[in-house]
Amino acid sequence: MTEASMTTSEAAPSPDAGSSEAIGGSLLSSDQPIQQQPSLSFDPTGLPDGLNEEPSLQTFDSVDKLAKSYVNLVKKMGVPAEQLLRLPQNGESYDDVYNALGRPEDHDGYQLGDYSPEDTANYREIAHQLGLNNDQASALYDIYQQDMQHRMDEEDAEFEQFEVENLQELQQEWGDKFNHNLEMARRAFMNFATPEAVKVLEETGMGNHPELLKVFARIGEVLAEDSVLPGSNNAVLGGVNPASAQQQINELMSDTEFRNAYQDGYHPGHKEAVEKMTKLYSYLG
Repeated sequence: MTEASMTTSEAAPSPDAGSSEAIGGSLLSSDQPIQQQPSLSFDPTGLPDGLNEEPSLQTFDSVDKLAKSYVNLVKKMGVPAEQLLRLPQNGESYDDVYNALGRPEDHDGYQLGDYSPEDTANYREIAHQLGLNNDQASALYDIYQQDMQHRMDEEDAEFEQFEVENLQELQQEWGDKFNHNLEMARRAFMNFATPEAVKVLEETGMGNHPELLKVFARIGEVLAEDSVLPGSNNAVLGGVNPASAQQQINELMSDTEFRNAYQDGYHPGHKEAVEKMTKLYSYLG
């Protein structure tokens, strides 16, 4: 405070609190009133420019009131004024606010558990732009991954149910010719399919779609009639004649374990069983 902004409320001299002579003897035996120290008055007009006309200061007439007001303000805020965050105004950047709340210096600073940096690169950039701290970014990414896994599990379950229902319908439609038609479809497909086509059908599950099986079964029948497919004649091939091949087919199909592997596209021995049956069927006319 300057001398112009701070004066005593009265001009009377103040007694020396440490001197008994100032009050004419002992405090206990004296009947004279004791003059208290006068409060310092406050005059904001004596403050520097920018403060001398501040409206909020015009209500204070003493330093005591000003000090009490400041102490109460600090208590209400909970922290000193220098520790408060200032919200940006008129399009100002929020970077200072995000950084103060714990945002990493850049997107590489996020630690997202066991997820690889390559898989989370785009997400970390977005998280940094949104001002997330590491805990927020990590929790949000965990929720996203859990939701994605849940969706994938539901889709897998629905697709498996779809396959089971369609296979049952196809078995009812083909009846006793189910195994024969299925083998015709396999022989037609394997006769023309590239390794890439086989891979696509195995990965997508489309190789079990009933409509696709019907198409290849019809193709197999037509090609067999035109003697295009292997095994379209009755000649002895590799020492196996049609009668012997049919006997082996019957024996294999009566074996529950082999039949399950042959008919179940997900069975570990499915591929080997199909190859074996395809070879045997090639010996049949």
